[in-house]
Formats: sequence, C-alpha cells, structure tokens
Amino acid sequence: MRLYELRDAALASGRLVFSLGQLAKLAGVPESHAKVYAHRLVARGMAWRVRRGVVAFTHDTFVIASQLVEPSYVSMHAALYLRGVADQVPSIVECVTTRSSLWLRELGVRYRRVAGALFFGYERVNRAGSYAFVALPEKAVLDMVYYGGSPDCSQLDLDAKALREMAEAYRRVGGYRARRVVRWVECFVRRS
Repeated sequence: MRLYELRDAALASGRLVFSLGQLAKLAGVPESHAKVYAHRLVARGMAWRVRRGVVAFTHDTFVIASQLVEPSYVSMHAALYLRGVADQVPSIVECVTTRSSLWLRELGVRYRRVAGALFFGYERVNRAGSYAFVALPEKAVLDMVYYGGSPDCSQLDLDAKALREMAEAYRRVGGYRARRVVRWVECFVRRS
C-alpha cells in the first residue's frame, strides 16, 4: 500500500488518531511494517506523531483527546466550549476516562479517572471530518463539581430533571466527591 493510499484510507475511516496496531490493521500489514509506514507518513508531513506509537491525521486537540485514550470523552470547560455554551477557549482539554489518570502537558490534554458507574452522559459529535465524544452540558458541569471545581452556572441553561437523574448515579457510587455532586445538584435545583 502506498502512503497516500494509507492516508486516504485513514481519512475515509472517520478515525484520525491511530496506534501502530490500528494502523497495521487498516493497512493489512504486520505492526513492524506499520511502524515504518507511520515514520514515513510523519516524515512527509501527511501525519504527525502525537506520542510514541501514535500518529494523527489532524491537529484538532479535541478529536485527538477523544480518540487517543479509549474509552474517554471531552468534559468540563472544554465540553461546554465545544457545545457553544461557553465562549472562553479552554487552555487544557480535560477528559474523563475509566482508565488511569494521565496528564499530557505537551498536548494540553488531561485525563481524569472515574468509576465505570459514572462514565455516562456523553455523545458522539462530528468534528474536523471525524468525531469526538463530548459530555452533555449537565454532565460536564457535574464532572467539574466532582473534581473540585465550582462552575458558574448563572449563564448556563441546565436541565434540572437531567441533573437530578444523573445525581442518582453519584448517590449510588458514594464517596466524598460523589456526595459533593449530590449536594451541589440539590442546591442548584432549589435555586432554579
């Protein structure tokens, strides 16, 4: 397979971030050959090396963040920005994952670990010819509270019913962070 054919196949797949294993599967070659392909793609400017063993066919940080660590979804301020709810561009793209926490300073991406029971409230959003998994506004705010933030919700139009339903999952999980979310939802619902 020629490099431009591999690039076109990658772009046509809808996915823009590939590990060597994924690239090998796409090209139908052993992983050792995929490593050579990845090196050549980067050398010719057709892709860029995100980190060791991973290449991307985009520079969109939101797409990269969502596809680099799986499962994960973009949340907190970055999700609110992507959904057009917040105007300020986030300096860090914060994601939630069920895998280990990870802080990739060179990319400006931070992954925060959450229990599997709290991994919900997101959807696939088309972006940059690909996709990113992005939290719903209510879940993005709850994730902020869960990790110790104090969101300013005066400008946000949040669904109180959805917040109450999501708070039940936090109540079942327990722990000090989950209790903080439940208390915040109770206060928010009373005020609105």
